[in-house]
Amino acid sequence: MSIPTITDIAGIINAPELRYTQSGKAVLSMRLAFNDSKYDEQQRKWVTTKTFYADAQAWEHAAERLAETLSQGEQVYVVGRLETQQWEKDGEKKSKPVLNLQTVRKLAKAEPQQAQQPRSQQAPQDDPWATPAASAGGWGNGPTADPAF
Repeated sequence: MSIPTITDIAGIINAPELRYTQSGKAVLSMRLAFNDSKYDEQQRKWVTTKTFYADAQAWEHAAERLAETLSQGEQVYVVGRLETQQWEKDGEKKSKPVLNLQTVRKLAKAEPQQAQQPRSQQAPQDDPWATPAASAGGWGNGPTADPAF
């Protein structure tokens, strides 16, 4: 059995929090939202159909570096392992899933734009490969000398 890995684009939904363990290791915690979207023909825009929320963590040097650059509301590309975090509180064992981040890349903010049609409804572009072949000789023009072709 292998540990599930998540590779996707997510939104940071709370301010990332940097703290240190008792042993002095830096840990950055944040909550991420992963959205599933589809194009709505009537509204002529992409709409979110489902959202998956995950608590995420980065450790040591990566945690400190990310704390300086990430903020709430930004979009990030993440790769991480979904693991179970366990602890004990008031004599009771507790656990929750946590995404331990291996890669985080901040994405550039998208410029506001008008709703775009899906590719299937956009006007076709000129196809450079559909131009007619030259009429005088050359590869692929006219019959070949070999009838097998």
